[in-house]
Amino acid sequence: MDLTLSIKGLRIKAKKLDNNFYEFIKEDLEKSGVDINRDNSIEALFTAYLRLAAKTHDYDREIESIINEIES
Repeated sequence: MDLTLSIKGLRIKAKKLDNNFYEFIKEDLEKSGVDINRDNSIEALFTAYLRLAAKTHDYDREIESIINEIES
């Protein structure tokens, strides 16, 4: 599926996303206040980015902790 966002009047399209990934991104964007059906602010997009970056950071720390437990 294609995902199109409008940010301050600029339309940005990501083409050929896997359906599961598309749904994940759409849901996460909505939780951050980004609406794929309307124009969005830069702040909303930045908030969405920070939300995913925080998840990634937490997952990385959790993976490191699991690896350390396995190695000890």
